[in-house]
Amino acid sequence: MIILKRNWRDVHPTIAYQIGIDRRLLSSVDKAREDIQGSALDPQYRCLKAITYVSFIELQPRLSHEPLVHNNHEEIFYIINGTGKIKIGNEEVRLRDGDIIYIPENATHSIINDGEEMLNFLAFGGYTGKQKKKRSRK
Repeated sequence: MIILKRNWRDVHPTIAYQIGIDRRLLSSVDKAREDIQGSALDPQYRCLKAITYVSFIELQPRLSHEPLVHNNHEEIFYIINGTGKIKIGNEEVRLRDGDIIYIPENATHSIINDGEEMLNFLAFGGYTGKQKKKRSRK
């Protein structure tokens, strides 16, 4: 067995959803990078089987991710630093360091940094087994 270790400081940052900074730490072999801009993840870090991805996210002060929906995976956000709000569906709650948030598949969600410092969090994604249906050609 080879120990696979990676520090977020060694990962080239990319832009997620045109506003946040994403440092994709690990990913599954099958995970497409449609959600972030940048070059492909080094193959040695495409090692996950049950978890889709692990990312270190930095959201600048007074910015927010626009509402989005994932129809094929659920997410968990673990807040490392900063304060803000998370909106899932019609509910909105305050968040701060130490909080963990579960976002089910098909749930419209957005995260808002309403503080004066970076909002840093880990994002974990996991496929739920449901994939987009491919259109059949006739």
